[in-house]
Amino acid sequence: MKVITVILMLLPLLLAAQSYTLEELITYGLENSFSVQKSSLNYQSSKSTLNTSKWNLLPDASVSGGVKKDFDPAVNTDDVTSSAGLSIGKTISLNDAAYFNYLYASLDTKTANMKLEQTRRAYAYEVFSAYLKVLSSQKQRSSLEENLQIQIRVWEQSKILLQLGKTTPFEVKQNEIAVLNSNISLMQLDNTIANARKELFALVQMQDEDYPLTELELNIQKEIPAFNTEKNADLNILNQELKRLNLQLKQNKLDDFPRLNLAYNFDRSVSGADFDFDHYNTNHGLSLTLSYPLFNIGENAESRTRTKISRQLSQVAIEEKKDQLQRDYDSALRELQYLKRMNELYSEQLAQSREQITQAEERYRLGLIELLELDKTRTNYIETDISYNTNLYSIIAKQEEINYLLSEPVLGKW
Repeated sequence: MKVITVILMLLPLLLAAQSYTLEELITYGLENSFSVQKSSLNYQSSKSTLNTSKWNLLPDASVSGGVKKDFDPAVNTDDVTSSAGLSIGKTISLNDAAYFNYLYASLDTKTANMKLEQTRRAYAYEVFSAYLKVLSSQKQRSSLEENLQIQIRVWEQSKILLQLGKTTPFEVKQNEIAVLNSNISLMQLDNTIANARKELFALVQMQDEDYPLTELELNIQKEIPAFNTEKNADLNILNQELKRLNLQLKQNKLDDFPRLNLAYNFDRSVSGADFDFDHYNTNHGLSLTLSYPLFNIGENAESRTRTKISRQLSQVAIEEKKDQLQRDYDSALRELQYLKRMNELYSEQLAQSREQITQAEERYRLGLIELLELDKTRTNYIETDISYNTNLYSIIAKQEEINYLLSEPVLGKW
């Protein structure tokens, strides 16, 4: 008895283990996706470049040491001398390449991180869409199977009615064709489901063990975010490119000024005969240089012109993207509102179809109608049910499409 109790307690867990969930597929896929891996490697490379640029900001430092052996020393001189030294130097200029490389690397690292997050979000949305496509098709299949059984019963009933002289061969043939059409629709849908699952698991890069997909929570009253471009990843990446061009323009402008370089050197050395190191020498050096390249004015001007043009192109791209986002958002929102209105109509139609079935079953029980009429009423209900569920999944897909458009987390997680 205890064994049976334990089995019953573990049964839900065992059943859950024999199915796929959307979260599991996305989590697994994010670890194996080629696009995510490439984006992650690009981000790591950018971080390495940033670290290198930080090291380049440090002063130049070096140590030295040596031994000198004189095989023909002068009188009163040592034939062996040794030395060791430490040298530190740093040059600072108005248009310091190391400093600007650090600024560029900082921007590029932030951009690479944005692209990585966008790649992960895009991948999660792609898996969600493929997952939803399979669920929608499977839901439709169960309805089509039921419809096929009804069509077969209608056909069989019509053949009996033909023998009784209550129908015509034409009607029987029509019902036979309806059965064939239902079989064809079912086969086509099976092929659609197989292709959809193949696409889903190829995307996730997982072997499909033919376990069922866990149904999603279909919340059609989910709050839709208002239009806002602040979080949009594509726009933020374009803004990063604009910042880089502004920085480049600033660097170009500094090229028009005289080149002012401030350099400081510090040398500390010790030496002596036979490794005594009893002689010390310290040098400090400070230099200030001013130069102006006479023939670089035209080159700098043209370079700055190209940078300004690139900046204008970037600004146009940003405005174009904002306009496109606004139009896409408005279109998606209108489509969502339409789908929700259709959901209300389908719900009402479904309720009426259920009522029709109830009345038809009662009339059939009383002998007022034949089984043929009852099954036709059931067929109408199934067709309405298919339309209702298809529209329901379309609402869920459209809600997440709007979230993805605004770079909101897919299903609130990714």
